[in-house]
Amino acid sequence: MTTQIEQNNLAGDGELPLPQLEVNPCLPDLDVDTSGVPFRMADGVHIPAERYYDQEFANLENRKLWMHTWQWAARVEDVQFPGDYVEYKVAEESVMVVRVDEETIKVFHNVCPHRATQLALDCGSFSGKQIVCPFHGWRWNLDGTQSYLYARNGFIAESIDPSKINLKEVRSEIRYGFVWINFDNDAPSFDEFIGPMDRHLEPMWMDRMRVRWWKYLDLPANWKVATEAFIEAYHVMQAHPELAFGATGDDYDADFLEFHPKGNGHFNVGARMKTDEVTGAPMAPMPVTHLPFGEFFLEQNRIMFEGTAGAYLTEREEFIGDRVRHQGLPDEEMVPAFFAEYFAYAQDAGIPLPPPDPEASSYGYVFPNMVFLGLTGNLLLYRMRPIGSDPNVCRFEVFALQIPVEADGEQAPAQPEGPLAVKDLPFVLRQDTENIQRQQAGYRSSAFAEATMSPRFEKMIYGMHNEIDRYLAR
Repeated sequence: MTTQIEQNNLAGDGELPLPQLEVNPCLPDLDVDTSGVPFRMADGVHIPAERYYDQEFANLENRKLWMHTWQWAARVEDVQFPGDYVEYKVAEESVMVVRVDEETIKVFHNVCPHRATQLALDCGSFSGKQIVCPFHGWRWNLDGTQSYLYARNGFIAESIDPSKINLKEVRSEIRYGFVWINFDNDAPSFDEFIGPMDRHLEPMWMDRMRVRWWKYLDLPANWKVATEAFIEAYHVMQAHPELAFGATGDDYDADFLEFHPKGNGHFNVGARMKTDEVTGAPMAPMPVTHLPFGEFFLEQNRIMFEGTAGAYLTEREEFIGDRVRHQGLPDEEMVPAFFAEYFAYAQDAGIPLPPPDPEASSYGYVFPNMVFLGLTGNLLLYRMRPIGSDPNVCRFEVFALQIPVEADGEQAPAQPEGPLAVKDLPFVLRQDTENIQRQQAGYRSSAFAEATMSPRFEKMIYGMHNEIDRYLAR
């Protein structure tokens, strides 16, 4: 069991002589004129504080970003049978993802065209395969066509023409096991949106994964503050001392990851390969020097298993890691042994793991609000979004996904647990969310005008903000 470490005063006494790094500002793209965007990204080094709390800026995001970008609204397995639905909210909008038949999923605006009553709440199943307004009993088939209008003879005929009272469909696409939506029928296709990032997502086999648990909080923070906590690793040394293995200050190498932009704000993250300064040989990518790589890999997995409640990896992977840990192997054989045993176990158990692919992502960001970390066959997934119009509140969700044993068949979908309190989260997630809340409060201080960022270590944050400005400038 991981012993949690007090975070107070860990940094400050570990500053070491550091190598010179190439650090260049993350300047906005020149092909879009963002000069008219309020509090715009300009110098590639600073982020204006108002972007996190200004009401007009939030209204602009809600109107120009969230109504025009692709975003995932549900997992396919959330709606297994005809009539099943799940509600998705973002900003002031609510939609319902509906299973129409075995082959078809549709997404509709969650509003009755009569007097605006919401038709679905949370998740469930429409009885009798009919979508029924709870206020006046208007009904629709699962494909959105109206099937019954109470006292039709009391309405002016042209006002209840089917073109006006059928449910309004939202553009959608199924990819990687997710139902993606876009409120803008004229926006670029999903393929154009995802672009080269597809090469890193497809081999992960997320469509074969199933959600094991789904937790959510309504945080007193802007959605971007919540997202940023998970698209940089610069915070690990101080915020997650267990994962730093006692290294403090510059003893923990902040430069161990490389962030690869994939267009449209997306990023794939990989290890930054380095060479030994003496021998010129390749070095195992790791942020601490007092642990050999094999031990670091197994211990990091153990801490993430405990600190994320089995989301990053589960009991089956930790059991294999524990076996390898006690085999007395040379360090350089530990990681290969782990994966050899893991794939052998999966084959025996009937778990269809994806074949090894160097392009498969294990850490990435899909703009605007999907962040994931994973080990082959498992995924720790985050989703953040504005709820309502208050820029100081967001819905923060965490999902644990895993490729299940094939013989187990399709199980009932996981139900959302929440809204939870921060104290109810496993410790690694709790450490992050506690800082998110403190950040949001700090952004509103009269003494704080702009964040001073590292273009090298916090590159994904710049990518997110620069892409936001591209939307706001349109």
